[in-house]
Amino acid sequence: MKTLTTATAKAAPETELTKRAERTLAKASEALGWKLAERLRRQVRLEAAVSGGGRERCEKAAVELDRMAARLGRNAIARDTLRLAALLRVRGLAEGPREVRDLLGEMVAALAPAIPYESATAFVYEKASARLLPVAVQGAHVDLIPDIHFDNGAGFSSWVAKTRRPVLLSSFREDPNGVAVERPASFLSIPVCVDEDVVGVLNFAHRRPGTFTPADRDVVLLAARLAAPALALPAGDSYLLRSA
Repeated sequence: MKTLTTATAKAAPETELTKRAERTLAKASEALGWKLAERLRRQVRLEAAVSGGGRERCEKAAVELDRMAARLGRNAIARDTLRLAALLRVRGLAEGPREVRDLLGEMVAALAPAIPYESATAFVYEKASARLLPVAVQGAHVDLIPDIHFDNGAGFSSWVAKTRRPVLLSSFREDPNGVAVERPASFLSIPVCVDEDVVGVLNFAHRRPGTFTPADRDVVLLAARLAAPALALPAGDSYLLRSA
């Protein structure tokens, strides 16, 4: 029974990704005026990438989606298409056992076209010291309330790691005149877990209030779930790099 539960949990994010692909492709096909046969051909290719995985196959499908988004212009359907492309890239990256440091850094880069961040930081949870360590930074280092200490270290990321709950702040420091400020006004923090154990945290920030939406949060949560099987290590291993 335990084996069945594990297999079902592992398949769940792939199932969600397949459903997302079907919805996105249906909207894009209608907007672009494709015939049913063309839509079905593309859907088969996407489903093969989701189910089969592999970096090359997923990257090829993601590039096709990038082109589709460019044709759609700047609208909600194009944004959904870019989100799907980013998730397919994460699906391809999460093949086989991966070091947490490497995969989380690659995820931050893969999500860039889909999540409108200015800065991002990936943290790895080191079990031996029970602390979060930053391992990848895009733009500036991202964390909030760095002077406040929690069980897993200082800053908001440590609270997210402790509670394993995502955080979305849309106007953390909103200027009364609507002018962008130097410190983040929008903040998104997502725990990355393997089963019930936190292995890392992904933080994203922007100076403009209201930049991140619940849809952005859900994309990163799904990306974290897609990555989880590749991050699972034997019991007792540190989630940090096994060698420096």
